[in-house]
Amino acid sequence: MNGDTIFSAISYENLLKLGYGVIDARYCEYDITKEPYKFVIVKIGTDRDSFYIDMMKKYYPSFDLEKEIYEVWSNILAHKIKMSQILKRDISIKVAVYDYFESNER
Repeated sequence: MNGDTIFSAISYENLLKLGYGVIDARYCEYDITKEPYKFVIVKIGTDRDSFYIDMMKKYYPSFDLEKEIYEVWSNILAHKIKMSQILKRDISIKVAVYDYFESNER
């Protein structure tokens, strides 16, 4: 199973229903597993309905709200992993968001 498949298999809506949201995916070596990446999940308060949209606006204020947020967020996380693999180091989610939109909105 490749990274894109894993990201598209995440049920963001179900995680939100449970009170959690995926905010990042880290790429680096971990002693506890051979997997090259980890999801960063946080507990969410009461604003679950707008969590991903609000997070995206924070990173990329001109985000088009007409786009499917879960698909866009999965693509950004997969993009971050690809960039990290190429650079052989973890990059910030903010850099991944900007690079994703710069690369895909031309």
